[in-house]
Amino acid sequence: MKLIKHKKYEIHWIDTNSRSGWLEEKEIDIHAKKAAILNLTVGFYIKRSNGYEIFCMSYCPVEDFNPYGVIKYIPIGTIKKVKLLK
Repeated sequence: MKLIKHKKYEIHWIDTNSRSGWLEEKEIDIHAKKAAILNLTVGFYIKRSNGYEIFCMSYCPVEDFNPYGVIKYIPIGTIKKVKLLK
């Protein structure tokens, strides 16, 4: 799907996960099953850059003002589904 600048999208993507401390291999396998956390983000599309799809949570197209607020850089390979919102 070709994303359109400044349109609002719902993005489903898998986030990374980590564990601190010392684990046995069987514990690693248990945590790996729970590690794939599916995130849902809603935002306005800005552009693709350096392996990321970039969205903002707030968009204000006013002259002489920085238009993008709360930027989210989502790695392209983690995106599972994108839906254009009306």
